[in-house]
Amino acid sequence: MPLFFILVPLLVLSVFAKDWVHYSGQNEVRDAVLTDNGTLWAAFAWGLAERISNKTENIYMPGNNNLQAADFVQLYALPNGDIIAVSKNGTLVRKNKNSRNFETINASFVEIKRNVRQGLGKRAENILVLPLEGAIAFFNYEQNRSVITLSQLGTNSLEEYPIKRIAVKDNSIWVELDAAIWKREISWAEIYNDRFLADPNSWNKVNEIPFAEESKPSYTANFLNTYLKRAKEISVLGSDVIIWGVEKDDVEYDFFVRIRNNEWGSYFLANPTGYYDDQKDVFSKSLALMPDGNFASGRWGAGLLTFDNGFPKTQLKQWFHSTKNTCPTKFKNENTNGYTLVQGLTASPDFSGYLFSYVSQDNYGIGFLNGNSDSPQCIKPTEASSPYAYSIIAREKNEEWEIYVAWKNIMEAKDGGVDFYKTSSKNFSPVLQKKWSLPFGSPIDFGFDKQGILWAVSSSKIFYLDEKDDEWKEPSYIRSFNGGVISALETDAKNGLWIGILGDGAYLFSQTNNSPDSLVAKHFKTKDGLLNEVVYDIAIDTIRGKVYFAHDLGFSIYSTALVRGDYIKSSSPKTIVYPTPFRPNLHSFLTIDFISEKSSVYILDSSGKRVRIFRGNDLQGGRVVWDGKNESGKLVAPGLYHYIAADGKNTNKGKIIIER
Repeated sequence: MPLFFILVPLLVLSVFAKDWVHYSGQNEVRDAVLTDNGTLWAAFAWGLAERISNKTENIYMPGNNNLQAADFVQLYALPNGDIIAVSKNGTLVRKNKNSRNFETINASFVEIKRNVRQGLGKRAENILVLPLEGAIAFFNYEQNRSVITLSQLGTNSLEEYPIKRIAVKDNSIWVELDAAIWKREISWAEIYNDRFLADPNSWNKVNEIPFAEESKPSYTANFLNTYLKRAKEISVLGSDVIIWGVEKDDVEYDFFVRIRNNEWGSYFLANPTGYYDDQKDVFSKSLALMPDGNFASGRWGAGLLTFDNGFPKTQLKQWFHSTKNTCPTKFKNENTNGYTLVQGLTASPDFSGYLFSYVSQDNYGIGFLNGNSDSPQCIKPTEASSPYAYSIIAREKNEEWEIYVAWKNIMEAKDGGVDFYKTSSKNFSPVLQKKWSLPFGSPIDFGFDKQGILWAVSSSKIFYLDEKDDEWKEPSYIRSFNGGVISALETDAKNGLWIGILGDGAYLFSQTNNSPDSLVAKHFKTKDGLLNEVVYDIAIDTIRGKVYFAHDLGFSIYSTALVRGDYIKSSSPKTIVYPTPFRPNLHSFLTIDFISEKSSVYILDSSGKRVRIFRGNDLQGGRVVWDGKNESGKLVAPGLYHYIAADGKNTNKGKIIIER
């Protein structure tokens, strides 16, 4: 039986954010202090909490109140009621008691790349003592500048012996290490005149700290934003968001959660089959969502799983595995005994089912599961470049599906290439057209931009397919990109490319003059509102103008017009309708896609009578979503219907088939 976790949010943590909304279940209190005016502050991975004496609770996260940091590990209460918070990487922020906003007062410690040790810091008059990994720093908060950073006390290197405790009383400071306790007299008001402060021998070894550690004030979080502690993959379509994540308590759960129309459903196991696998430890893009809310997941071991569109509870529908099916087939080597490895997965271009690739003996396989079928179709092309297939993407062109499959030379390697297939959209029978062995590494993610150009990323490179020259190319010019370990690629309705980086946030790339050969990057980090910079995946809702980031603290949503679709020009893809046929008792809605935002869209019955009309905000992103109801709010009868989309200059027409 599937295991469900019921989510009962008590307080949304990011209600103050204008452009950013964050969700994180990492509610461990890292530090807590009480100010002179009775305000209790607590530091968290996701931000800061303020509990005023009248019990009012304020939550601060990146993207609101000018807070440009997260991952806080240290708090200092100042005599005037102000607060200074220090992030793990060494960013110092200050909030005046009379201000709603934070100010970043110092980021110089970030550059030395020594993390701040949690909750050990002390304030001595106007000096903050910061314990670092391998060092101890002194910071003047009145002048907002560092005084000195020391890496050795007496005969002990702080690289070798970490700081365990810091104590301050009057003009004395004690620093306890694993090896010894060191003491020094410091006149805090005259610290800049202390000529021997940098001399390790000016510290004296003592036997003990003559007083006990002061206890921290107790802070119990009375809110729950989500149980989600780390999100690995996100898929967005229509009103549904599917998140694959990991919940870490004493046990690490591999699970999904669905959000529909901004409401959270129940958590459910991502692999309820009982067949153990290693998907939570694997990095791949193997989640596909349909317009009706059904979705599928590829697994490293458990094969291919499909789930229904239930809400708030979602159930496993189908499980395809080599122990119970002939498709997909198993893979066996010295480390894997019969695992079914489905690591490439995408919706078919017409949303009639799922296309997937799988690792297999000798040659990888490609499969198609029709949404109305109980069994997939699989082939193992004899011309396949490798046994190891991963990411997959497809589009429809001239009534054919064009399928691109990424492969690796060996399972553990990064090098590989792309194989290109074509098949009739009516009869799944892929035929190899082209092979590329790439110097950039095997693609980990694909995306078609608004112009129809196919982009790909490896773990270190960004490249695209130049169809005219029939070769993959890197852009000749990329500005403002720092590189890093690439994790994800997504394209938006404005021809932008979004790239996720493990440890350095995300980038939005714009094409200069719509040329793929020249890119300009905009960087998104914690200082720009992103909650966490270890980004695993990115998904985009072009209708509502939202970018979803899966990261190490949960996930974040960025609302921006940068990704919202404009009206569709005549050079854009032809108008499509999906799913077809439309079954209102099975599908949540029907989508008419690639139409002008300036249009009026009419739904007509077979006699030509108007059933429904859409215009204005109904067409944001160049698509219409119809629930199958007429203007009176009643479901229409089964049969043949027509749509007409007209913008005053152009008219698009098409058929809609409704079945029960």
